[in-house]
Amino acid sequence: MTRMHRTAIAVALLLAPAALAAQGAGIEDRLQARGLPAALAHRVAAVAADATARGVPDGPLADKAIEGWAKQVPPDRIVAAVQRFADQMASARDAVLSAGVPSPTGPVIAAAAEAMRSGMRPEQVRSVVQAAGQGAIAAPGLSVAAALQAQGLGSDQAVKIVVGAMHSHRSMSELLDLPSVAHMMHDQGMSPGDIEHRILDGEGGGGGDQGSGHTGEHDRPPTVPPGTRHDHDGHF
Repeated sequence: MTRMHRTAIAVALLLAPAALAAQGAGIEDRLQARGLPAALAHRVAAVAADATARGVPDGPLADKAIEGWAKQVPPDRIVAAVQRFADQMASARDAVLSAGVPSPTGPVIAAAAEAMRSGMRPEQVRSVVQAAGQGAIAAPGLSVAAALQAQGLGSDQAVKIVVGAMHSHRSMSELLDLPSVAHMMHDQGMSPGDIEHRILDGEGGGGGDQGSGHTGEHDRPPTVPPGTRHDHDGHF
């Protein structure tokens, strides 16, 4: 190793803590700009810094803290929820990596964490991500599966519906409509098994634009019935 290489490595090691500190300061600034007290912002930034070292994106953690503050959740509960979410995203990241995605994005990891929190197993997350391929449909697909579970379908049924929709090249709009379709069928008195079969047979929209290519309604959230989210296990 040359002296130049040794010097470069030494400089990198000296700069690494400063870079992490700057990253943490950036999160603190963002949180304080959204109204969080300095002490709370500092605690959340510390959790985010630890999570980042584990390969977890810090953006969703900051969003979680902002959500809690907006809902007037006590600071200790906000920090606890952010820590749980960080741990869940670490597990979710492992599940997404196992699907063959070398560098999963923050939205995909966060969606996988939410799905696993709703009861989806790592291998089910892997199935959804693999069915999505390289398209931008993985994160909304995981969110739709979680929403279907919230409406009373089992995790196996929810994953089968979402994977089936992806394999039949449903459009993004049709995919995001699946929770609303399932909710309507439930209101009509159908059992979860009937809902699964009807949707897989083409109810609620048939094939169309390839799901991974049509992203016009990517931001439209799936329907989740009121009262299905709780303030434990990371939710506020």
